[in-house]
Amino acid sequence: MPSRSRKGKNNGNTFVNDGDLPRAYEPIIVEKGKKFAAYDKNGKLIILGYNRKIVERYAYDRVRKG
Repeated sequence: MPSRSRKGKNNGNTFVNDGDLPRAYEPIIVEKGKKFAAYDKNGKLIILGYNRKIVERYAYDRVRKG
């Protein structure tokens, strides 16, 4: 048996908060393992991906458009 497990590091849920938008309209960015997800204020999934910068940019652009 290998001494290391094959799982990656578990960082838990990491929330990213940028001060661009009012708190009520900011998307919530969540990190789970190697994936990042963005949710709107109603909890609806906006985007899911592996690159944090792309997920953040898309989510903020989507929320700003309305």
